Amino acid sequence: MAQFFKSDGTLTHIPAKAKKKVAVLQQIALGFEPGVKYPEKEVNQIISKFHPDTAAIRRHMIEYKILVRDSASVYWLA
Repeated sequence: MAQFFKSDGTLTHIPAKAKKKVAVLQQIALGFEPGVKYPEKEVNQIISKFHPDTAAIRRHMIEYKILVRDSASVYWLA
């Protein structure tokens, strides 16, 4: 997994293979606190510490059921 992150913790690229992608997304999820609900702006701020394409990472985290989103664009860890 270290091959996907620079020494400063930023993501070099989003892996294509699902298993590796999930591992990377789970690493990013460590930036979120369990039980805390985040507005989309805060989610983007957390994700941007790892990668500039916050929308793609956010979508992948929803797709792989790492984050849950409600109709008001509030997110939390699954």
